Amino acid sequence: MMKKRLLSLLLILALALSISVAAMAAGESCIVDETGHISAEDMAVLQQLGETIREDTGAAVCVCITDETGPDLHSYAEQFWTERCGADEGIILVHNPAANMVSCAVYGDRLGSLGEEEINELVGAYNSANSYFDGAYSFMNLTYAKLGGPGLEVPVERQYDRVVDLAGVIDSNTLAELNRMADEVSEQYACDVAAVIVKSLGGKSVVEYADDFYDYNGYGYGQNKDGILLLLSLEERDFDFTGEGYGAVAFTDYGRENYLSPHFKEYLKGSRGGVDDWAGAIRCYITDCGTLLEQARNGQPYDNYGSNTVVEHEKKTVKDVAPGAALISAIIGFFSGGIPAGAMKRKMKSVEKNYGAGNYARGGLQMRRSEDRFLYSNVHRTPIPREEHRTGGGGGGSTMHFSSSGHSHFSTHGKF
Repeated sequence: MMKKRLLSLLLILALALSISVAAMAAGESCIVDETGHISAEDMAVLQQLGETIREDTGAAVCVCITDETGPDLHSYAEQFWTERCGADEGIILVHNPAANMVSCAVYGDRLGSLGEEEINELVGAYNSANSYFDGAYSFMNLTYAKLGGPGLEVPVERQYDRVVDLAGVIDSNTLAELNRMADEVSEQYACDVAAVIVKSLGGKSVVEYADDFYDYNGYGYGQNKDGILLLLSLEERDFDFTGEGYGAVAFTDYGRENYLSPHFKEYLKGSRGGVDDWAGAIRCYITDCGTLLEQARNGQPYDNYGSNTVVEHEKKTVKDVAPGAALISAIIGFFSGGIPAGAMKRKMKSVEKNYGAGNYARGGLQMRRSEDRFLYSNVHRTPIPREEHRTGGGGGGSTMHFSSSGHSHFSTHGKF
């Protein structure tokens, strides 16, 4: 009888311990949105990015969007860090949209030496985005770069063809035809139109994979890296449009969501019991990109703010569009890429830069935090109102985020 009671007690203790461990694991979060501004799909992307950063650097980078109305957002950030982040070092940003307040606190050695100006830069990356998703993604990825990032250099020259099949689903003759199409459109409009098919994402989020493939394989036309890339993943059946420079002008949030996405997905019906026509999907995508580039070059980007219909135009040659394309590309590139890149270049000669230790003791943690201010001296006190990710926004155009290389990218992602 005694043995049975002892065995029962041990089983109860084991069960309680397993539940406690599971609860602790479930409580560790890189991203929390208590206000419902970020979709479940985008929350998963941010959580995956946070896990990647933690695995690569050992530091936690966390974002919390809250409706907490307490007088001290810093105290809320500390409590959230202790209860939910599950790390001894890293950084947390807490945003209260209703009160227009943002707080940022740094813990431990990895980011302990950051000065106010560098923290301003991180908060500014969040604060200047046009959606909650892009703000969180930019903040996390820019911090990732300061922590060392993936340690890769961005090549000047393109490393692959414009259409790449790493999954082996398109025959060589058809692949060559698709590359001829992509090359023709890209050269005609001085803007890279690229696509890649992969077997799987290898544990990365589709946004992270697409951004890194674009950056670290040298895509983008000219010095401003103008272009768009469509990533398709077989295993996850995920897709993402990424790009920068003039690509953000020609391929708006609205255009990617309502024109490019539904068209190419009609050829990929494997998830609906049909047969996937990979070549047909890429061919449709390239053709549609040519149509939208032509419309944008004629001053009517396909958007929900202005022209939301496709206008047929007579095709122009490279000579016809090159001078205007170069001027527009330079202007767009300066504002979308040159300014943030220059700011980061002054602070990061390489993404591998190591920051020294700054030790501040508080409550058993090595901690450094800002003064008790919600925003910093060179950041607007009232954050820009943000729309939901990939809605196109009331003013049209493209919402942007920072990739792990520090480049400014757009994104539209989903399932096919």
